[in-house]
Amino acid sequence: MNSRSTVISVQEVTWMALLIALQMVLSKLSVGSNTLKVGFSFIAIGLLGYYFGPFKAAIANVLADVISNLVMPSSGGFFIGFTFSALVAGVIYGYMLYNHKVTVVRTLITVLLITVIVNTGLNTLWIHMMTNLPYMTLLVPRLAKEAFSLVYQTGLLYIVLKWIDNSKFNKIG
Repeated sequence: MNSRSTVISVQEVTWMALLIALQMVLSKLSVGSNTLKVGFSFIAIGLLGYYFGPFKAAIANVLADVISNLVMPSSGGFFIGFTFSALVAGVIYGYMLYNHKVTVVRTLITVLLITVIVNTGLNTLWIHMMTNLPYMTLLVPRLAKEAFSLVYQTGLLYIVLKWIDNSKFNKIG
C-alpha cells in the first residue's frame, strides 16, 4: 500500500492510534528546566513518518495535537498555529523517512529541517503571536536550545529507527 492511498487498513489505524497515544505520553515526559527542556515526542512523530509517509503522518500528527489538547490541555491553551506546525512536521518526517534507507545523514537532515522550519521558525512565530513579545527576543534564546535539540534528537531518532529497520517491526502490514 502506498502512502498516498486513500484506504487505511484496520492494522494501520491501530498502529497510528498506538503511535498517537505514545506521542501524547512522550509529550508530557521531559527532563530539564524551562530554558533547556529535553522532550521525546519527536520519536513517535518520526515513527509515524517512517511507517506511513507524509500524508498519513501529517493527518495523524494533527489528530494527535487536537486530541492531546482536548484530553491533556496545556497551560497555554489551544492555538491553531501549533496544529499547523504538527501538520508540517508530519509531512517532513514522512517525506524524509518513509521508504528510505535509515542513515545518520538522512536522520540529521530530517531533524535539521524540523528544527529550522517548525521549531525555530513556525513555533517562534506562534509564540510571538500569542505573547506579542518581539520575534527576535524570542528567537535568540531558542537558538541555543534548538542547536542542542538537533544533536540529541538526531542521535536518539537514528538509534530508534535503525533498531526498527533491522527488526521484524520494520514494516506494518
